[in-house]
Amino acid sequence: MKISRRNILSALLALTMTAGCTEPQVQISYENLSTQLKKLNWFASQSNSLHTDKLVELPFTEPYLAQRYDLLAHADLDSFTAHAQQELQYLTIQQRYPERFQPWPAHLNIAKIAQQSLTSSRLEGWYKFVELRLDEARESKIVLNRIEKQQLLDYLTPDVINQSNAAQQLVTYLESYRVRSSLGMYQLPNGKEWYQSKLNFYSGSVRVPETLFSALQSSVSMANGAPMKISTGLHEPIVLQVLGACDKVPGLNWRDGFVSLRQTVNQCQKALTTDEAQFALSMMEVDLGVHYFAWSQKQALLALQSRLALNEDQAFVVLKNILFYPATSFVLLDSVISV
Repeated sequence: MKISRRNILSALLALTMTAGCTEPQVQISYENLSTQLKKLNWFASQSNSLHTDKLVELPFTEPYLAQRYDLLAHADLDSFTAHAQQELQYLTIQQRYPERFQPWPAHLNIAKIAQQSLTSSRLEGWYKFVELRLDEARESKIVLNRIEKQQLLDYLTPDVINQSNAAQQLVTYLESYRVRSSLGMYQLPNGKEWYQSKLNFYSGSVRVPETLFSALQSSVSMANGAPMKISTGLHEPIVLQVLGACDKVPGLNWRDGFVSLRQTVNQCQKALTTDEAQFALSMMEVDLGVHYFAWSQKQALLALQSRLALNEDQAFVVLKNILFYPATSFVLLDSVISV
């Protein structure tokens, strides 16, 4: 029996309408969205609880991206504060940019985290996905910088690759991977626009990078004391260490450890010390320099060493944090300077 195209389309429409009736889209409250985002981004949790649910996803697979989009798209804004709405808007906007083509977040040791929670076959598949996605990214001129590349290789230890053929293949791939020439976001497609969106969000308003950079350079000074002590860990923005004495306000952004950095600063009762203010100013100067004004690694390290009395190894730790958490230090802008 011959089935017409019209009949097929009618049947599909009926199925769609039926599905719409039986599975209506439910608006998600702030509390539920927070819970679901933490579950989706389980790999970013610093808790010791293991996630062995075989349905969990790894970044940035297609199922992961689809779930994230669906969660953000169905948030019930009536249950959100004004600040939470701004954070949601920021997370929604970030989906437009090339993050999905950087499948392994360089600040997270996914090899170690997932090895404790997922089957070897799931990890094998993800390592293959990372290699495939990096290849696709290059076609769109989205390329890792040399520090990101080396960080991924550092995660792929002998213990990891001895248990995974795909991990070994990924090491071979990365060893011959050609990085982009500079470190900052400006060199990525729409990179300056992407960075501007982060700068506006973390600073709390629209900023003109040129004006802001000039103000920072006028305010920052050479180090005249002992360097501020910082952790060498990569799993959180250094700004959270500066805010160590402040009560952390929960947030929705997994990259910030599910802490609302802006709200934490706004509600903090402790003023920054002179050393902390100098540290914040120097981080912001280098952040803009690297990500927007094409500073080289040498320029960035020299600025950090001279401004903060750091040795080269300490300065490199700060630089990596700036690269892995662009613009986050600007949550401290209003605490240290009037622009």
